[in-house]
Amino acid sequence: MKPPSRPIIKTQLAPIAPRMLAETIVDAIVEAAAKGQFLPGDRIIEADLARQLNVSRVPVREALRLLESRGVVENTPYRGMRLMEVSKDSMRSLRKVRLTLEMLAATEIQNRAEKEPELLNPLAECVQSLRDASRAKDYYRVAIHDIEFHRRLCQVPGNRALMQAWEPLAQQLTIVIGLSTFLQPTLVNIVEEHEELLGILQSGTPEELERNMQTHILEVPDAVNYERLRANRDNVKKQDP
Repeated sequence: MKPPSRPIIKTQLAPIAPRMLAETIVDAIVEAAAKGQFLPGDRIIEADLARQLNVSRVPVREALRLLESRGVVENTPYRGMRLMEVSKDSMRSLRKVRLTLEMLAATEIQNRAEKEPELLNPLAECVQSLRDASRAKDYYRVAIHDIEFHRRLCQVPGNRALMQAWEPLAQQLTIVIGLSTFLQPTLVNIVEEHEELLGILQSGTPEELERNMQTHILEVPDAVNYERLRANRDNVKKQDP
């Protein structure tokens, strides 16, 4: 009797598709912008990125096209490719859209939370990650877990159309929240805001939820002067040798 044949195991890894590499470059650019290495309105030069990331210009070009389609970079005549401008008007428009989408998700979660308490587990995990990053004074991780909390907020209800509308905003939000997080005197406030929102989703009233979301998304970010942030970062950049 013949022994059972064994499946042939390939010893080589599958080559990375150009689009996968482009998405990796997208993540690197967004992270750099969220950390303030790129400033809003800065020119993004394809050749410089390729050299810094040690890749060819082809995947960088694809990454920039993806970022342009998501509103993260802007390509204008005579000015070239630039990181999105962060003005009060543009951010107010972004936040209004975000509030509409996240309020839909939050309302559904609140309505279902009593009978389905497990819906809150993914959000509670994000809050714990926020606490850990805050204790470590890791500003970028705080920003990433902040975004992840709101991503899961939109994912939990299972509304695919809502998630498809929210996800294209994620990288813009990562940059905006990243920049504003670096301006915070303490990270504890960010953690407390999300703890409060989680508590309201669990046992609060619809009125409390609406007030909290309005403050969390619309009002608090207005305290950040993005123009001053950009001016300060420009000054630092000029002083660097």
